[in-house]
Amino acid sequence: MILFIEPISRNIDMYVPAYPLPLLEVASFVKQNLPDEKIRIISIPVDYGLPLTQGGREIIYRELLHDISKMAPRAVGISCTAIAQAEEVIDLCERIKKEAPEIVIFLGGYFPTIYYEEIFSRTSAVDMIVIGEGEVPALRIIDLLRKGGNPLDHSIQGLAWQKNGRIFMTQRGPRFDLRQKALLNLDLLAHPKAYDILPYAFSRGCPYHCNFCMEAFIRPSRQPVPSDIVLADLNQLSQKSQSHSLLISDALFKSFELFPAIQSYNMKVNFETRCDVMDPSSLSRYSEMYGAFALGFESASYGTLKRMNKVRDKAHFRHYVDNTIALFRAAVQNDISIMVFMIAGYPGDTEQDLIETLRFAEKLSRNSGPGGHLFKIGECRVYPKTQLYTMAKTTPGVVFDDLGVFGENIVRRPSEHLNFETVLDYMGKIFNLSNTTPKLQKTLLNMMPFFRVPAHALRDTIIPDTCFRDKNREVLDVRGESLWVLRSLLPELITQYKDWTSKERSARELKI
Repeated sequence: MILFIEPISRNIDMYVPAYPLPLLEVASFVKQNLPDEKIRIISIPVDYGLPLTQGGREIIYRELLHDISKMAPRAVGISCTAIAQAEEVIDLCERIKKEAPEIVIFLGGYFPTIYYEEIFSRTSAVDMIVIGEGEVPALRIIDLLRKGGNPLDHSIQGLAWQKNGRIFMTQRGPRFDLRQKALLNLDLLAHPKAYDILPYAFSRGCPYHCNFCMEAFIRPSRQPVPSDIVLADLNQLSQKSQSHSLLISDALFKSFELFPAIQSYNMKVNFETRCDVMDPSSLSRYSEMYGAFALGFESASYGTLKRMNKVRDKAHFRHYVDNTIALFRAAVQNDISIMVFMIAGYPGDTEQDLIETLRFAEKLSRNSGPGGHLFKIGECRVYPKTQLYTMAKTTPGVVFDDLGVFGENIVRRPSEHLNFETVLDYMGKIFNLSNTTPKLQKTLLNMMPFFRVPAHALRDTIIPDTCFRDKNREVLDVRGESLWVLRSLLPELITQYKDWTSKERSARELKI
């Protein structure tokens, strides 16, 4: 038997009640090619609950390890797509190895691909790390294990491992051919109907190499999934799930030609894309299908966008800004909820850059309608091995928490005369220009129920005991009836804890 595990994430306000798409894609591919192999995917938040305290975390891990002991898997594959999961992944690996040292543990995802050296420096509990896309390496690892072989003896492409204090790597293989992608197999999930959101990727990769993004480390160009596979997957999802909310997880979505087919499945579509690639007319053509869409806008300052590598020149910048205005107005005219993602205090920023973004947000907000809008703005964080890290280290006047890959790494002074308190002040002003209409609130509660909610609010006494999986209210049940009750209470909680909604991200992370 093979287990694939989605770990806990400490970034609670970005929790989406969706199945772990990367694991499901890899596990479905393995199952398609090894149909006799027993495979199960575990999503810790859905299958065991969301821990709100250290005690709750221990309850969850105790149950998980007990189940792993009963299942006795040959190997465990763990996904780590976000930095917020990294330390939890390492702790989970060490717990599994301590209980069952014979189990082979392999990791995959953005974080292990980029920071495999840092993982191996922290733990010896990881047997191997898949570098890049996971389908083919995972298949070869599992096939060799079932035959009694050692994957490290067979030169599998795209692997890293540690032996006697040294790190070894094989050559990375070619990009995965998406024409070979397996149909999503929801039967591999323990509770396939417990997920309220259906994530799907119409493509992989992005040709835009923004210097704060990690996509280029794994997939530096965009490759679309063939239309026939997309349609077969959507048909599968519509039959196997009770949800009709499709969350498109592409780094760059532009497959609008498939919307008529999606419409036949009665699905609401939520997605993110760039401001300069989307045609505003698509909003009116398919307005009844939209739940919400997000624009990765980042800033209204030409200097900031140029430093981010988001725009090439002034002409590109003008199109970038003008198209954002056109998209925003089209969303308002069609009562579509819109989210605009921004970063405050980018290395090199001055107060003038923040003023330009604030003025632009004020201009946009004057057009708001029943669909509502949200300005999701956060502080800038700098992580090693990225272009942004090099820029922050070499730009005069920049100060950031250089705490390595497991630290917060917040930019505390973007430039000599711009301090963090000023950045926070502008963040609050811009966020407060949001218009959270009932329609937008409903959409957010559906996609990200705990968005901007501080972690401690989830233990408030207005939440009934039935929403917890333990008597001490330390493990939140985030599926079924419990999630429905939580959604009904969250507007009151958001009002009660409003002063926390624009604070630093750390206020919304699990303290475990």
